[in-house]
Amino acid sequence: MTSDRELRTVHVLSRQLKTLPLVGIIFFSVSGGPFGLEESISSGGAGMTMLMLLLIPVVFGIPVSLMAAELGSAMPVEGGYYYWVKAGLGRFAGFTEGAWQWMNSFLDTALYPIVFADYLATYWSPAERGQGVLFSFFDGQFSVDTHWMVAVVFMVILAALNIRGSRVVGDSSLLLFVVVMVPFAVLSVYGIVHNFQHNSWDKVVSPFTLPDQTSFSAFGACLGIVIWNYIGWENPSTLLAEVDRPARTFRRALLIAIPLITVSYVLPMMAALGSGLHEDLGDWADGDFASVGTLLAGHWLGLLIAFGVGIAQIGLFSSLLMSGSRVPRVLAADGYLPRWVAKDHPKYKTPVAAIVLSVVIFAIFCTMDFSALVDADVLTNMAAILLEFAAFIALRRKLPGMVRPYKVPGGMAGALSLVVFPLIFTIWLAWSTFTDEPAAFWIGIIILVLGVALYPVANRMLKRGEPDAPVESDLVDLGPSVDTTAALNRGLTV
Repeated sequence: MTSDRELRTVHVLSRQLKTLPLVGIIFFSVSGGPFGLEESISSGGAGMTMLMLLLIPVVFGIPVSLMAAELGSAMPVEGGYYYWVKAGLGRFAGFTEGAWQWMNSFLDTALYPIVFADYLATYWSPAERGQGVLFSFFDGQFSVDTHWMVAVVFMVILAALNIRGSRVVGDSSLLLFVVVMVPFAVLSVYGIVHNFQHNSWDKVVSPFTLPDQTSFSAFGACLGIVIWNYIGWENPSTLLAEVDRPARTFRRALLIAIPLITVSYVLPMMAALGSGLHEDLGDWADGDFASVGTLLAGHWLGLLIAFGVGIAQIGLFSSLLMSGSRVPRVLAADGYLPRWVAKDHPKYKTPVAAIVLSVVIFAIFCTMDFSALVDADVLTNMAAILLEFAAFIALRRKLPGMVRPYKVPGGMAGALSLVVFPLIFTIWLAWSTFTDEPAAFWIGIIILVLGVALYPVANRMLKRGEPDAPVESDLVDLGPSVDTTAALNRGLTV
């Protein structure tokens, strides 16, 4: 019979993931393809969109990935950023980070089954929202229907794959990456040829902004859309206990993924803008990449790109479910959720209870027509990233002797410089969301407040003074004068 201590221990899992499968997981944790970027054109103009696609990975993507590479190489444990923040800032901050990230997944990961069902409905009308309704509330805003059942079947199948282990998910992510991106590679080739033949390169950057927009306002209008497509570099950190030689592999995978994702956005966008699909840039909308494919190459390419939309949702959900499910697993192991949530599969040693619980919660959110409020996700994501940066700086100060297989150069000044643009963008996005989409802003604020307020509740009602779970790790060394095991178990007090 499994003892309580064995149930709660955060084990070193089988190190199955190598570099390329981890690249596939990072790709779907951050991107999933350029779908949705079309609205950046109608928000801020052609030139501003191209500038942002090249600028944001440099001033936001690279700083976040460098922070993740240093902390991930130093502490490659199951739960990743939860333990970074817990070690650097203490139990309360660690809980807050875990709670924010997990609740954030309710808005984020639960979206992809909905998008998949929406996509299927374009080819199979019974899957449309509102068809085959079993019961409905609030004028259809909360509905259990065929659309919902499609989303649930989608989740159950991918949860079953997740339960079989990270290697299955990693290998399938590589395959899905090829299926999603090959049509965009073909589109890019057709676009480059078209731009040369018709001398339409000027359309790629002109007009720089929309009429009556300043460069400042266009930048702000594009920021949320583009940032959203460059968020998630730290998500696979929760899997590092399952990565072969994690210090090197995670760093390599990030090094490959950053330019790969940037190119996967820039080249298709150049093809789209040069195609002349819309004379009025304000007409660009989600789904127009498929229209560009049809215009440049024929109906066959438009269909392949549209097919990629559905396939991308598989990769997005599967990767995010895998990384996200490790968060309730470690929260439960530390006593902040019911202990059964920490239960692992007896054969595959994956967090089966946390996976099942996450899917049940996502199924509840899939009954809702909440996609208009997904912008709240950007705000909560950015807050969680800033908390990780705070832990990054704190660990530099508290643990100068921690073994860091990769260390951001430049000393403390170099570390602090990474935080500048993420902090500026967070403030900017919070203000723009507050002024332009107040409902999304307040949903984000509610999530952030809950993450803080639930700590004393969970501490009193569930944890009840019990010690944190032991963390098994053979690759963490916090320094010669630090008890690594004790520090990971309770959080640093130095």
